[in-house]
Amino acid sequence: MKLRRLYAVMALTVALVPAMVLTALLFLPDRIPVHYNAAGEVNRWGSKFEMLIFPGLLLPYGALWLGACRMFRGRSSGETGERIMVIGGIVQFAVFDLMTAYFLYTSFQKVENLSLLSLDLHRLLCGVSGLGLIALGNWMPKLKEPGPMGLRTPWSVKNETVWRRCQRFGGWVMAAAGAVCVLAALLAEGLWCWLWAALALAVSGIAGAFYSWHAAKTTPDE
Repeated sequence: MKLRRLYAVMALTVALVPAMVLTALLFLPDRIPVHYNAAGEVNRWGSKFEMLIFPGLLLPYGALWLGACRMFRGRSSGETGERIMVIGGIVQFAVFDLMTAYFLYTSFQKVENLSLLSLDLHRLLCGVSGLGLIALGNWMPKLKEPGPMGLRTPWSVKNETVWRRCQRFGGWVMAAAGAVCVLAALLAEGLWCWLWAALALAVSGIAGAFYSWHAAKTTPDE
């Protein structure tokens, strides 16, 4: 997909949250559940207008992320680094969209216990995050020159050969971590899927750091 279209998709994912909330305010009951405890039980009720807080925070954050994406145009990573940033933005804002839609539904229905719902939000978000990691892992090997994006350690920036080896390996382990997240979303329940996801990300980070050290030691200076 062209970079311009990716920007359009990201802008849509950012705009979707305030659009959903503003539309929902016309139909939401005045008093809604606004906070749940760790067990998924309502521990505070409040005004429906509290739903405006999240989009109010998200819009400036989205603008900052857009600006950060633009900053990569003049860097060594070029369009590839910019594309990775945009894809990362799409993934995280899509997660925010799903969270907003989920909690708007619980507000409409005045759900008092999230465990009674057939849709597990943790599994849904973990699966979407995993797909995003797989997409980012696919693009990492395309980072041909050292820059702020990618598997960056004190060893991976030794020279371009080491850098490219590290980005290939980093892409593989990131995609593998994403696959584990997707499997966890399918097989685990509740917070357990995030535990497996965190473990996969930790292992991939450690493996990437070790490989970058190994690549630097076994690759001659240029």
